[in-house]
Amino acid sequence: MKRAAVAVLKLAVVVGLFWFVFRQIPFVDRLVERRGEVVAVEREVDIVGSWQATPLRYRVPGEAAVLEARLGAQADGSSLSVAPGFLTYWRNLDPLLFAAGALCYFLTALIAGTRWWWLLRVNGTGVSLLETLRFTWIGIFFNTVMPGNTGGDVVKALYTMKRCPGHRVPVLVSVIVDRVLGLGSLAILAAIVVLFALDDFADLAVWIWLVIAGVALLGAVAFSKRLRNLVRLKWLLDRLPQRLGNVLKLVDQAVFFYRDHKFVIAASLLVGVVNHVVSVGSVVLIGHSLGVGMPTFEYFVIVPVINILSAIPIAPNGWGFGEALYKGLFATYGAEHLAGMAPNAAAETMGTRGVALSVLYRLHLTFWSLLGGVFLFFEKDRVTRDEVAREVERERSDAGVAE
Repeated sequence: MKRAAVAVLKLAVVVGLFWFVFRQIPFVDRLVERRGEVVAVEREVDIVGSWQATPLRYRVPGEAAVLEARLGAQADGSSLSVAPGFLTYWRNLDPLLFAAGALCYFLTALIAGTRWWWLLRVNGTGVSLLETLRFTWIGIFFNTVMPGNTGGDVVKALYTMKRCPGHRVPVLVSVIVDRVLGLGSLAILAAIVVLFALDDFADLAVWIWLVIAGVALLGAVAFSKRLRNLVRLKWLLDRLPQRLGNVLKLVDQAVFFYRDHKFVIAASLLVGVVNHVVSVGSVVLIGHSLGVGMPTFEYFVIVPVINILSAIPIAPNGWGFGEALYKGLFATYGAEHLAGMAPNAAAETMGTRGVALSVLYRLHLTFWSLLGGVFLFFEKDRVTRDEVAREVERERSDAGVAE
């Protein structure tokens, strides 16, 4: 009953976020004439062909005639610009750039699965690389497609436990460390890139470096017995609320397990940074396929921030919350790249493009996740819903942490 209530609450959050975001997004094409910063005339039109074509071809709603307009400065001193609606960006998608972006995501899933396989090998499990990749895709399927509050990490861990009986804790340890390393490498990428644009991203830089500091502090405390004793870590964890304390104890146990495998941790972080470069590259290519107009460099600051914040379990797979972040950050940092537009209009236009990119990217992830559904269909020893529920409860109990 409680799990159902949580699922319903998350669904309500998603619906609310989508309503909030999309009510501010224009769905109709508009031709805007300005005199200085003032809008003189704004007309609803239907763009014919590409919205980036010169001259722009369009129809007035309800009329069959196709008209043409040259954008930019006009002879009478005014300026003419076009503001495509949300769906117009999708209709003008560049298929080759989109396919290249989709391929980049496929590569990131393979690299991430390979990194997890490496962590499993250090733990002494006998899972093969192909099996690990199969379980990785099944986890992606549950994260992306399946409703509810069961994460793909739990499901892929259970499949690995079935493959390696008696290795429950090592498997959980590998999953948690893999997640922490993924967050850390994402923050490292953003922290490196933001150094080259501190003037433009000073406020984001602060938050990025706070994440880096948090991950570094966690690693220092986890790997150093002296620091653990100095901060009285065990005493602090014992006095936290039971559920939170149990989760943090499991994380602590997971990280401490790898204290004698520092090379593996360092190499995994490096691989993670490379993987996130490819991942952001996927978003860049899909963004360019839509004609978003955001410079490539800025994606490597903005997208990692969005991905870090989207990892907060506010909504299933970040739906709704991610769209709000794309809208806000693209409007804030992308408006200046739309030359000739008034600031408010440029912010609205870039916000619309950010949401169009976010929704298209997530739908494309959903398509890729169906590969995990295929693997699940042919899996002989499937994980049942009861097994998932028992594992979730076990992780929350003292016994699950102390094992």
